[in-house]
Amino acid sequence: GKKYLKSSKDIHWVLDEEAIKKDEMFDGYYAIQTSEKNLKPQDVLAAYHNLWKIEESFRLMKTTLSVRPVFHWTEPRIKGHFVICFLAFLLERTLESKLKRAHLPASPQQIREALNSMNFAEVKIKQKKFFIKTKVESLGNKILRLSRIKPPKNLTPAGELSLK
Repeated sequence: GKKYLKSSKDIHWVLDEEAIKKDEMFDGYYAIQTSEKNLKPQDVLAAYHNLWKIEESFRLMKTTLSVRPVFHWTEPRIKGHFVICFLAFLLERTLESKLKRAHLPASPQQIREALNSMNFAEVKIKQKKFFIKTKVESLGNKILRLSRIKPPKNLTPAGELSLK
């Protein structure tokens, strides 16, 4: 833009050919600047190539996980909301990493959908409380297996439901 223009005596803009020529010497080159003096150039480049993951993480936390202004008025509730969102983010990234290492890559959206599909419905049969699980999709079963969580039975008496 503007650095390639200069005003003339008769108040017209003209191209600054000298500035254009000077910058043309660097056409095709790309520079990355860092404040980290102890990093090797390869490490700086690797960090730069992973920048999209960090940007995606912030985008995910702001949108899907609702780390944005919410209607909490006390400091403990605000902090609690943020901690819950951060733990959800951490869980999602951990599962994404585990799935990738197991050669079962899944997007954050697919992981959320798989987790959200795992539900229980509470029912009473002859005054006894039971939980019926919803059908767990394929990715959900893989997540449970990789996390070493035994899937519950289809119908579980309330007293038998545990985190073991």
